[in-house]
Amino acid sequence: MSDRLISDVVSALEALTRQEREAQRRLNMIPSENHTSPLARIALGLDSGHRYFFNTSNDPNSWNFPAAREASRVETELTLPLLRRLTRAEHVNVRTLSGLQAMALVLSALGGGPGTTVISIHADQGGHYATAGLARRLGLTSVLASGPDPHSLDLDALTTLVARHRPSLVYLDLSHALFPLDAEAVVAAIRAAGTSARVHVDISHWMGLVLGGAIPHPLDAGADSMGGSTHKTFPGPQHALIATRDAHLAAEIGLAQQEMISNHHLAVTCALGLAAAEFLAADPLGYSRQIIASARLLGAHLAERGLPPEAAERGYSGGHQLWVDSARAGVDADTAARRLDEAGISVNVLTDLPGMQGRPALRLGVAEPLSVGLTTDDMPLVADLVTAAVFARRPADVIAEHVAALRAARVPRWRLADQPQIATILRRLTAQEYAA
Repeated sequence: MSDRLISDVVSALEALTRQEREAQRRLNMIPSENHTSPLARIALGLDSGHRYFFNTSNDPNSWNFPAAREASRVETELTLPLLRRLTRAEHVNVRTLSGLQAMALVLSALGGGPGTTVISIHADQGGHYATAGLARRLGLTSVLASGPDPHSLDLDALTTLVARHRPSLVYLDLSHALFPLDAEAVVAAIRAAGTSARVHVDISHWMGLVLGGAIPHPLDAGADSMGGSTHKTFPGPQHALIATRDAHLAAEIGLAQQEMISNHHLAVTCALGLAAAEFLAADPLGYSRQIIASARLLGAHLAERGLPPEAAERGYSGGHQLWVDSARAGVDADTAARRLDEAGISVNVLTDLPGMQGRPALRLGVAEPLSVGLTTDDMPLVADLVTAAVFARRPADVIAEHVAALRAARVPRWRLADQPQIATILRRLTAQEYAA
């Protein structure tokens, strides 16, 4: 083995170590990310990460890949039952690797044949950047629904659009959005067109809020299916799910999934089950309501300190994120983000947020801060730290130490690993005899 190879591996491990240490000291406020608990993450490093699992019927004669037999029980006996409970849907598919792959699967399974129309949301109203292009790549015709402002759909126009184009699928892909869809009103507008269009709601950014109960449930509102990524407001690993109460739709989705996805990453679905257990154990309604309250309160305190977020007239947010045009306060977004990064606070800079006319803006989220133990009561302090960094009111290294102290003083929300029976098993998993 060459010295250069050993040196490269050492450098790689040192980089991973620095990443892990830094993560414990920083406040990650990127809305597309969340903190997965150590309990859930432990599944990602075990033998299940190397195995295929196809025998979902548990047929004793169909274990063509028998090495997955034990780990598969986690998916079938923990992950799926808990997600059926949380989604309140009998049929849950956990075999998509990301929100965008779930989108592709739904468009392929429910979008119809070549040339069939699919309606999705215009980017100016928060629709996902990829939906229309992906639909066209699948041979579908894309039509976009829009509205009178960056935060609303025109429901009368939506009814007319559905009646005119008679789509096979209306894919409600609210992505860049401060406020959730009024699912009941939107579904009612689609049904008023008198067509047989199926309605799918992409809840990637809203999943923790929907499953926690803080915002209305799309399936209760009449949608045919819903799904999305599991690592934004829901504190799971990077993965995705699709849920429906319709057995026929579930079968269509399942058939497409078998043809489009082979290795669905069994270790990740095991981690997803453990994350779902922690979510249920830690007051999901309280967590989801606290996310919305924290975002709104943080917005108000940022405004008081000279850094007002968008949509003040609507309370800044109805979900987990805030958008801030820092240039209006005298600091361009790139400079503001760099100063925040140096102060131990991670945010996005985006140029495609609805209503911002292409201006770079900061995007801040509160889901991960709440996952790592902060509460609504901490939002005034967070606003102090953010504005002190953006306006360079204190040295970055001083703010970074305050951020690290705040992290160290808070107990992470996800704590099932502290339960004695669970802690004992975790010790066994990390013992030397299991390391090999």
